[in-house]
Amino acid sequence: MISVQAIRFSDDVPAMQRFLETLGLSASVTSGDWAVMESGSGQVLLHGTANATSGAQSGGTQLTFETDELDSVTKEFGVTPVDEAWGRSLFLTDPLGAEVVVNETQTDHYGYQQHQAHPDASLAVVPVRFTDPQGAYADFLTRLGLRADGDDADYRAFVADQCSVGLHVDRPEESQQYVAVGAGAQVHLTFTSTGDVRALGEKLRAAGYAELRVDTTFGTMIEVTDPDGRLVQVHWA
Repeated sequence: MISVQAIRFSDDVPAMQRFLETLGLSASVTSGDWAVMESGSGQVLLHGTANATSGAQSGGTQLTFETDELDSVTKEFGVTPVDEAWGRSLFLTDPLGAEVVVNETQTDHYGYQQHQAHPDASLAVVPVRFTDPQGAYADFLTRLGLRADGDDADYRAFVADQCSVGLHVDRPEESQQYVAVGAGAQVHLTFTSTGDVRALGEKLRAAGYAELRVDTTFGTMIEVTDPDGRLVQVHWA
């Protein structure tokens, strides 16, 4: 099984955790500068920048994966996994030359606090990578075990066992406002939902996230500024 994750580096992990909880995610693992936030499908990992060995900048979001079949991925890509203190990881170079990490499913949380998560089941994480949806990145995701859903020229979703990755044609004047500059496979943090759009908008405003808008140009979407100053979108399926 392979699951999609998005890891967000932040100078204020507690503020980002509160924001994601307002959206409907729920923490399953926490420490002072780390949180695993569960949605109905997929995870957002929060990582404090102070302890980021990669030099990641606050507000950057990287595409990562988790699998319980790391040996199969290792065989497919011919790359040797690295044994980290908490488990094994595979470091792949994607078609855009960025690093994508595939982590082995973690069974020992080494003293981090574990919680019973209760996420909104209607919400799913969909990190979006800006690149040709029909090009080499599609093949890369397919080799990881994801399957294409749709054949639109501008956008395609690639579905994993948990969550999905969106590939969106890169128009720099558009994508630059959504994706940070930095290490790793930078993605735009987005979600899909089958819930009540009006109720979520009211919930965000009541929690103090006033910088949001509702767009119905191409379906219904909420766009809101998160505590790191990044634009986050929720799209209605």
